[in-house]
Amino acid sequence: MGVTTDEDIHVHCPNCSNKRLFDCGLSSEGIIKIKCPYCRAVSVINLQHVTERQRRKRLEAYQKEAVSLHKDY
Repeated sequence: MGVTTDEDIHVHCPNCSNKRLFDCGLSSEGIIKIKCPYCRAVSVINLQHVTERQRRKRLEAYQKEAVSLHKDY
């Protein structure tokens, strides 16, 4: 198992509370079908939507941080 980095995305199970179904990189593409080891539900996950949402969250967080740093100076 590899080491996760800031560029990795933790994908959660859409059917249960498993917050780490699998990890993927920001450049991952495609649609995968995976069975959750906790709830046993089979999910189809489009990685394009996962990465776009994650990028948007990171951009918003960076923008908030930049604004707060700018106000401090």
